[in-house]
Amino acid sequence: MEQMILDAMLDDYNLLNHELADLREDQLWKLLEREMETRQRPSFVKRIHQRCCTVRTARERAELMEKLV
Repeated sequence: MEQMILDAMLDDYNLLNHELADLREDQLWKLLEREMETRQRPSFVKRIHQRCCTVRTARERAELMEKLV
């Protein structure tokens, strides 16, 4: 993901919330890392981390279910 796009998302909380649902897990972690390196705003860090964990949990659960079959 381009740095410009990341920065645009981190400029506007409403845009961030709108775009989070469309990001892949790796993109989410990069976005979180970028916020931690720059502005370090607790509300942004919490929201991005919340989405990272939701996506990771879904991936891990799917992987577990595949092993059952």
